[in-house]
Amino acid sequence: MFLNKKNSVAFDKNLFLIGTTLFWIGLYIYVPVLSPYTEHLSNRLELVGLVVASYGFTQLIFRFPIGIWSDRIGKRKPFVLWGFILVSISCIGMALFPNAWLLLVFRALSGVAASMWVAFTVLYSGYFRNDQTTRAMSIITLCTGFGQTFGSIGGKIADMYGWTAPFYFGAVLAILGLLFILPVAEVSDKNRKPASIKSLLLVSSQRLLLIVSIITALSQFAIFSTTFGFLTIYADRIGASKSYMGLLMFAINIFQMLSMLMAGTIVAPRIGYKATIGVSYISVALTTVATPFIKDLWVLLIVQALGALLRGLAYPILMGLAIQDVSKEEKAAAMGFFQAVYAIGMFLGPFISGFMGRSFGLDSVFFISSVIYVIAAVMGIIMLPKMKILA
Repeated sequence: MFLNKKNSVAFDKNLFLIGTTLFWIGLYIYVPVLSPYTEHLSNRLELVGLVVASYGFTQLIFRFPIGIWSDRIGKRKPFVLWGFILVSISCIGMALFPNAWLLLVFRALSGVAASMWVAFTVLYSGYFRNDQTTRAMSIITLCTGFGQTFGSIGGKIADMYGWTAPFYFGAVLAILGLLFILPVAEVSDKNRKPASIKSLLLVSSQRLLLIVSIITALSQFAIFSTTFGFLTIYADRIGASKSYMGLLMFAINIFQMLSMLMAGTIVAPRIGYKATIGVSYISVALTTVATPFIKDLWVLLIVQALGALLRGLAYPILMGLAIQDVSKEEKAAAMGFFQAVYAIGMFLGPFISGFMGRSFGLDSVFFISSVIYVIAAVMGIIMLPKMKILA
């Protein structure tokens, strides 16, 4: 029996979500050990910062051009497929070459792979009505949460099989994800007229897009300085094992995943997106500034899980706002701009924090990150216009 159109779209949605989850597992399965592994190879905090920052640096370069390119040709799927291929290549490179500088190169390549997330989000939003953009973003960012959560097993894998084992697992999972995506159909608009390069570039001048991009960049500065940067090094210094690092990231990711699911479907429609963003970032600022004073590993896990539960409320809201009022022909360009701008934070956060940690101590990384979260909260409350969240 052939699937009717409605069932076929639902089937493609499910395949796409499975493949997307595997994409993020492949990108994050080695993250629990990446920073301590880099320190193990180099014994230099600033080089740890560079390796972590390289992931954001290449996204800063590639995301906006990929969005424009995708809009010009009216296709998303080729970029999605290349994302899986690049994840696999980057993982294999990091596994085969245990050198901190080569680790930097292949981690940067994983950032190119992550740049394809522009195409993932726009392709998936094509399965929904225009007034369901925030809902679509909440669902697909949930895949990010699932991927990062299940990727936390990388700490246990490293404990069992060695430092490089999570990289090999990541390569295999990326190829598996590719197989799920191959049969997925892309929704196309027969009446679509390709936007001009000028109009695509002008997308970046939209006030709402600029504001949400800057707020998200600030939050990414903080999260890549701490959670995906120096948090595991801090845990290592107070006695954590590789397995604990995986458990820590699991707790963080699963609570963040839950909050992402609730953000656009439950929380923001009830209290408003300005309040959601304010509560989210002010609360996580408090858990971040408390971190350097925690010396017990279980207390650290609980505090970081609580911070993740609160932090995850903001991202899907900001992501949905970035493309909510943009035409179909310009959505990938807008998403590419949004993601390129917040990649500045992904790059500058760990880059600056690495040198700060070396000069002023590891505690300073958490203090400056908490200040950045407060600035993001204030910007969200003051600068975002009043408008309805579409769930």
